[in-house]
Amino acid sequence: MRLLQADTSTNKAWVIALHSHAWPECLPYSEIRDLERVSPPATPIHGHSQARIQKCEAAWKRLEPLLSAHGTSLFEPKTRKHAIAEHARKTGCAPTTLYKDLRRYWQRGQTKYALLPDYDKSGRTTPAADDASEACAITAGRGRKAKNGYDNYQITMADSSFFRKVIEKEYLPNAQISVPAAYRSLVEQFYRYADGNGELHVNPLGARPSLRQFRHFLLKAYDIETRLRGRLGNSDFEREHRKRLGTIMADCQGVGHYYEIDATIADIYLVSSEDVTKIIGKPTLYLIIDRKSRLIVGFYFGLENASWNGAMQAILSIAEDKRALCGRYGVPYAPEDWPAHQVFPSEFLADRGDMISHASSNVAEGLHVTVTNLPSKRPDWKPLVECGFRLLHNSIQPIAPAYDPPSNATRRRGKHYEKDACLTLRDFGHLILTTIIAYNQREMLGYDMDTKELLDNVRPSPIALWNHGIQSRAGLLTRYEESTVRFALLRKKKAIVTDKGIEFESCFYSFPEAIAQKWFETARKRRFSVTVSYDNRLADSIYVHPLDGKREPYVATLTERSAKYKGMSFDEIAYYECLRAALRVDAEHSRLQNSIDLSTTTRPVMNAARERLKSAPKVSRSARRADIKEVREEERKLERKAMAKIEGGKRSEVPALHPEPQNSRPPTPTPAAASGSLAERIEAARARMRS
Repeated sequence: MRLLQADTSTNKAWVIALHSHAWPECLPYSEIRDLERVSPPATPIHGHSQARIQKCEAAWKRLEPLLSAHGTSLFEPKTRKHAIAEHARKTGCAPTTLYKDLRRYWQRGQTKYALLPDYDKSGRTTPAADDASEACAITAGRGRKAKNGYDNYQITMADSSFFRKVIEKEYLPNAQISVPAAYRSLVEQFYRYADGNGELHVNPLGARPSLRQFRHFLLKAYDIETRLRGRLGNSDFEREHRKRLGTIMADCQGVGHYYEIDATIADIYLVSSEDVTKIIGKPTLYLIIDRKSRLIVGFYFGLENASWNGAMQAILSIAEDKRALCGRYGVPYAPEDWPAHQVFPSEFLADRGDMISHASSNVAEGLHVTVTNLPSKRPDWKPLVECGFRLLHNSIQPIAPAYDPPSNATRRRGKHYEKDACLTLRDFGHLILTTIIAYNQREMLGYDMDTKELLDNVRPSPIALWNHGIQSRAGLLTRYEESTVRFALLRKKKAIVTDKGIEFESCFYSFPEAIAQKWFETARKRRFSVTVSYDNRLADSIYVHPLDGKREPYVATLTERSAKYKGMSFDEIAYYECLRAALRVDAEHSRLQNSIDLSTTTRPVMNAARERLKSAPKVSRSARRADIKEVREEERKLERKAMAKIEGGKRSEVPALHPEPQNSRPPTPTPAAASGSLAERIEAARARMRS
């Protein structure tokens, strides 16, 4: 029971039972004074739905005037009856409603929040898996009566597990599976019966869950984030469906803090500058945008693919001579159009493409700038440069011929915009430079300016925002000359100094200082390595770092040995060297075959010569060498006679110097012949040589 009021002077205590349809009753205070007292938990004030709060406020509005007017006299039944009847007549409220509110007020602590409705007890709670059988019905007879005459199917714990299996194995992992398709799979797996012939049939209505019940379970058991992450993936959810409570400017400290860099393919067909009838395709466009001011500080437009070569050229454009650049493309030059000239940021924000290569480390090492590679498929982490492409394309679309919108690629029987192509790369450069200058001067309608910019009356254009922000950031940013930036962005590798020159990527280089310092003579005794910086696009020259590292790098050029590679890129040279290596492999095989063929062809002749020597009379070595001069002279005469004989104005048929041996063995010289005069011995030697 709950104690409502106690009066020790009259020994009266008003109490009310908590768990019954009761009213206050009066007891002697002395009977309850020594009983154990337990304080029930207070009703929480926060965390209620708006509907419960509204119901509570309405009940308090009805009851509060009654309590203020009569107070504790309402404990008496007669007083309570007349008071409630009079109050119901004045307010137009039903007496039963007032009785219910008053009982709840007394039983739950005599506070305003005791009138909260018991919405938490509405419906049927889902039984826990460990203390309820799978056949326990969750819905417990809910649902309006079906119009088709079938009973409503009551969802059980087993049905819930079946739902989850289909949803988690088929529906969530595959965005191609719709809810009806998942429901069909559910019925096919778990809600079919076999007839007497063993054929499977779908359970009739009332014996299986309906599509509406399946969809209701899906939406109730899996929230929208779980469904979208499972079906689309985390990257797509974060990009397209996540909440957007923050802003990219939250951690940006001002102009020059973050530069966003990215590349795209420009949607314009270009033509060759040598022959305007030849189309060279669409150029690559790089942009570098300052996050705070939205100023385009760097760019590249050309035929390089989206790679480190294009990114390097875009970064170099920050420090490039803008007067020469504008003159090259025929654009009027004004220094105020380029306020971020030579200013480098604290951090580059790039994707995981070209700027994740090892060469991008040169930016951090040479220019002391951090390069942050953002996660893949997250363009929302560098939204300014992504939108910058769209803004530039929107600006040039009405004026550029042969503009091919991306939507044309998926359009049925799309238009052939390439037929209108007439812009060369120089014309495209003039268009892009002019558009960038106009973009930097154009005011942004939706830019969120801070209070200081508003008080200083700053116009919301990128140039004005940069000029205003650079005043407080000038001491924190760094400027670099073009030569410094160009050298810092070059790739670095090791080269070998040989007696033929500085060998690098299959090319040989030299420079006067190396010759003066006798590098190549030293390399004949012991080769050594040096560090070189190079541009992968052209192999004509490289930078060679001095051995002591204290002087400026040397410029080395190709030697005569590698002059054939002049004007080529290192990738082209690698291709030719690959062809050369393949040719060498084939040549080695051919050389081996040629040597074996030579040995096979000459082996019979050589063997026959050895056999003739074996069959000849035995002569000592000194005897064989004694008359070389005379025998050689005789043999020369025979050769001349055979080679130089002229008969009847026509060269006679040349007899063989060494006729084929006859089948019969040559006659063995007699000892008398062997021991005859010198002339006889010479004649015998000739006979042997002829044989």
